[in-house]
Amino acid sequence: MSFAFLHDMMGGLLVKESLVYTAFTVDALNTFVTFPMFVTKGPKWGISVLLSTKEKEEDPRILEDVNRKSFEKIWDLFMVAYEGYFGFTVSTLVCIYKVPETIPIFSYSLFALYLYKLKYLWTKYSSVKHGKGNDYHKMETKMKLDSVLYFFLPCYGGYCGMHLLELFRRE
Repeated sequence: MSFAFLHDMMGGLLVKESLVYTAFTVDALNTFVTFPMFVTKGPKWGISVLLSTKEKEEDPRILEDVNRKSFEKIWDLFMVAYEGYFGFTVSTLVCIYKVPETIPIFSYSLFALYLYKLKYLWTKYSSVKHGKGNDYHKMETKMKLDSVLYFFLPCYGGYCGMHLLELFRRE
């Protein structure tokens, strides 16, 4: 059974671009939900979401840090970066759907981004896995690691591998 047969049988659903469309649409939906929440709910909500219950119980004044000038500066920097990422997400989504020729460019950059994210999460999980931290934090880190390892990297990496294979076959 050849790939061409499967491609015809499935009505074109097994094209390599569907890997990118699927992964990036999930990425975009996540960004479209979370960015407005950070903007509208503000820094106190943001830090309370990012901290574990145990961290908040150990230091009940930790949420007061949002009133410090240094925290405000870091929050502003975070929001500028998040706003840029939101803009990148919108423009990428428009490009891959309206101008499919841009898919390879975005796929290679997103594959590199997720390789770095894998390294970061692997390191983070390795340090919390055997530590005394709370189980929720360990589970959350593991879930993020698994989503990168078993969903995003295979989608973007699979596309990049198939794209490279096509390029080498043409020559």
